[in-house]
Amino acid sequence: MKKYLIFFIFCLVSFTIFANGTIQKVRMNNNPAQLVFDISSQVKPKFNSSYDEYNRLLFLEIDKVKMNTKFNPSSFIGKSIEKIDLIDYGTNVGFFIKLKKGAGHKVYSLTNPHRIVVDLRPTTSSKKEFTIAIDAGHGGKDPGAIGFKIYKEKDIALAVAKKLQTRLSKDFNVIMTRSDDRYLTLSERSRVANRAKADLFVSLHLNASNNASAQGAEIFYFSKKSSPYAEKIAAYENSFGEKYGEKTGSIAQIMGELAYNKNMEKSINIAKPLNTSLAKRLNMRDRGIYGANFAVLRGFNGPGILVELGFITNKVEVTKLSKESNQNVMADELANKIRSFFY
Repeated sequence: MKKYLIFFIFCLVSFTIFANGTIQKVRMNNNPAQLVFDISSQVKPKFNSSYDEYNRLLFLEIDKVKMNTKFNPSSFIGKSIEKIDLIDYGTNVGFFIKLKKGAGHKVYSLTNPHRIVVDLRPTTSSKKEFTIAIDAGHGGKDPGAIGFKIYKEKDIALAVAKKLQTRLSKDFNVIMTRSDDRYLTLSERSRVANRAKADLFVSLHLNASNNASAQGAEIFYFSKKSSPYAEKIAAYENSFGEKYGEKTGSIAQIMGELAYNKNMEKSINIAKPLNTSLAKRLNMRDRGIYGANFAVLRGFNGPGILVELGFITNKVEVTKLSKESNQNVMADELANKIRSFFY
């Protein structure tokens, strides 16, 4: 009997040490939009919260409590919450709350009775959440590839870049590496994006080939490993920097290994649907996406893509790419896929 009494006292003391209370109910208020955690406790419950802006993921951890109610995640999905998951850590309880676009996320506690509230009322902030860096390839003394002694890569790339800027400016902070016909080194381009802490780097180019029938759109992302074809294209683009005195090999990969892998994954996720939609809208060949060691992407600390909009050396294709109506289509598709990637 004495052993059982000791064991009972031990359990009681342990629960007192590790748990100050219980979550009695989790509920939604609709007006205003609030997620409320009702807590039975002798002391004011403590909590920690953090917010991942990129993924719109709010993490809420309530200290020293136990769940004392059934929890059905699907019942909380609505105008403000896209997904919610619970993790019971034994002594603490955590909630991963994926918010919908425009939902607020102010977290605070109230007493009499004890409860923790996540205020989900729409944010009134006019601050734009993400920054996109648009890089019109080449420029100034560097014309890029030239098609039929008429078309210059730098001109078509800049025309599409400006149209893309217009379409993205409503929802994003947009940084242009160049807005006119000026020369920048590859390292200067990535520095512009890094200084702005851009969330995505988009470099626009036109392809070239000795084969006049070569055609189609393709997109590249930074990878330390590449196919022979992708390596050839990267060497071609990097050669423009070398031609004008820049040692492109000295542009360092500034991201760590974990960031490199994550950024490559994000770059692939935007490149695949974008290249497919571009080719389809313009009735062009979809040449696919490739990883390669592009100097301009290597120097950027985030996800980035280099878009080869088409072949300037293909007479039919360059005629199509030089038309403003088709440039509008390109800008539309780029903007739509960028927007859907972030939102």
